[in-house]
Amino acid sequence: MPIYEYECSTCQLHFEQRQSFDDSSLPHCPNGHDDVRRVYRAPGVLFKGSGWYVTDSRSKSSTSSSD
Repeated sequence: MPIYEYECSTCQLHFEQRQSFDDSSLPHCPNGHDDVRRVYRAPGVLFKGSGWYVTDSRSKSSTSSSD
């Protein structure tokens, strides 16, 4: 199950909650408040450089020739 980050709008507490994909309701703040919103952040993975596509890793000699 994924872990999501939430913020309470009442007390500004940041907390994490493990939640199933089937759960439709937002969790409650650990301090008992109901006004909670999900916090979205950039992913922790950053792809840089060449070689991430099939066409990037091919050498010049493996290109098809037109006959």
